[in-house]
Amino acid sequence: MVILSNLSENLKELMAERSINQVTLAAALGTGRTKLSDIMNGKNAPSYATFLLLIEFFHCSADFLLGLSEEPREGVPYNPVPPFGERIRALLRETGTSQYRFIRQTGLSWSVLHGWLTGTSAPSMDNLVRIAHFFDCSVDELLGRI
Repeated sequence: MVILSNLSENLKELMAERSINQVTLAAALGTGRTKLSDIMNGKNAPSYATFLLLIEFFHCSADFLLGLSEEPREGVPYNPVPPFGERIRALLRETGTSQYRFIRQTGLSWSVLHGWLTGTSAPSMDNLVRIAHFFDCSVDELLGRI
């Protein structure tokens, strides 16, 4: 489970290092300041799309922003993030994992997996962590960034 206070703390740290305020960051991301404020205050987790914008903007590790790693890894040459459905399909194929086994062992529903595979939905932050744990990889690896 994503601990929102860790995400909030790490986001604030990245912003402070760059002397960026909420208004500036919200404008750079093309999102509302209230939405960003809720993320920064630990009220809400970012959407998948907002999360990708944040890690791209700060060029940092997804695992760091989520509070799963101590190192922001800002100097790493990250790959562009492919559509999430492509990554899930590839990981299932690479690990020889059936969709049935994936659903059963993660506790996710068929409709959730179907939404990801068809590109009609994206994972929550909690589901990103759950899936990375299932595949025994980092969130950055799950996203295809490294």
